[in-house]
Formats: sequence, structure tokens, C-alpha cells
Amino acid sequence: MNHHPARPTRCATVWLLATAAAAGLVALLLPLALPMARAASRGDLAGRPFDDLLVGLCAAVAVPATCWLWAITTLATLEAARGGAHGDPHGVPHGVPHGVPHGVRRLVLAACGVALTGGLTTTPAFADTPQAPPQDLRASAIVARVVNGLPLPDRATTTTVVAAHPVRRSESAGRVTVHRGDTLWGIAARDLAPGASDADINTHWQAIYAANRGVIGADPGLIHPDQQLRLPRA
Repeated sequence: MNHHPARPTRCATVWLLATAAAAGLVALLLPLALPMARAASRGDLAGRPFDDLLVGLCAAVAVPATCWLWAITTLATLEAARGGAHGDPHGVPHGVPHGVPHGVRRLVLAACGVALTGGLTTTPAFADTPQAPPQDLRASAIVARVVNGLPLPDRATTTTVVAAHPVRRSESAGRVTVHRGDTLWGIAARDLAPGASDADINTHWQAIYAANRGVIGADPGLIHPDQQLRLPRA
């Protein structure tokens, strides 16, 4: 099964920057937290000024929090370097602890050049861009069905189910090149006749995924620019 991971150098750069930032922050906080920890172990906190107690407490909390964020960054950069992972029914990839905040994970993956959808069984994500609401495409399909069949002068719009980018087919018939901003839903909509129903588009994008699972990988919501996909007969 082929995966198209983010560039290892980019992932390594993100991880090194996060490690340097975490190490610097811990080095700054430890001198503030350790004296307070020693005073607490000796039961000598009562004689210390309130300001010192507050600063020491904040530093003691910030040190493990920084280590926790560094660990999350490490997991997310490894996931990006592997090209993503399988997901469970709740949209959490296998190998990623359930305690990892989705927002932090998405931020790190975006820095590594990868975008993931929150779920795995509905509309696929855009290729290397943040997810856009699927309602936009469905609204276009509804408008196209309404005006379909009207005499040309009576049409209030010429909107069709064509997304922002045209289909770019390779020299071989029945193939398409993924480019930035593409989704499996959008590719399926453009491959069908104008005015195709949502049900037809839904069936067709799943057929495209089934025909190209070896290229896309286990996550239909993660496609990359320049992938060559075969378009099955609709």
C-alpha cells in the first residue's frame, strides 16, 4: 500500500524546532520550580512570600505541560512522516493516544504539510488544504438540478457542479491528476454529468477510492497533489 508522506526534512525541522523550544522553556522554568519543590519537601512554604509561591507553582505546572506538548508534537510528526494512519470510528488514528487534542495535532500536521479530516467515512478532505464544508458542493448540485431543463433565457444562473479547478486528465483516458484543493467528492462530481444527484456523487467517489486504494492509502480523506487516480466507469 503506497502512502505519500510529508517530506521527512520538513517533519524533522518541525520536530527539531519544537524540541529546541521545549528544552529552552524547561531550562527557564526549572530554576523557578525546583526551589519551591525543595521548600515543599521540607515543609518550609509558610515563610515564603506569596509572589514566590505563585511563580513556583506556575513553573511546576508548566514543566510537565511543556513535556506533554513536546510528546504530542513528536507523535504528530511521526504520523505525518508515515503519511497518516488508520482511523477508528471516532476519527482518531490508530497509534495516536485518545488524550491528544485534535486542535494541537492538526496544527502540527499542518506545519508538516499534511491535512486530515476529523472523520473517515463522509466527504474526503481537500488535498493538502484545510477542509471546506461539503455543503458548498451539494448546494451547487441542488442549483444545477433546479435549472436543468429550463429554456436558456429563463435560467437565473449557469452554476454547475464544477469545482474551483477543472479535471486534469492524463494522456491515458480515464485517469486524473490530483492537484491542490481537490477532494474525492469534487473529482467524482466533475466526472459525472452536470446535475448528478448527491447519491450518485457519493457512490462514485467511493468507487474511485476503491479503485485507487493502493495509491490513496487507508484514509480516503487524505489525498495529495500529483497523485494519479484511475476513474472507473460511472
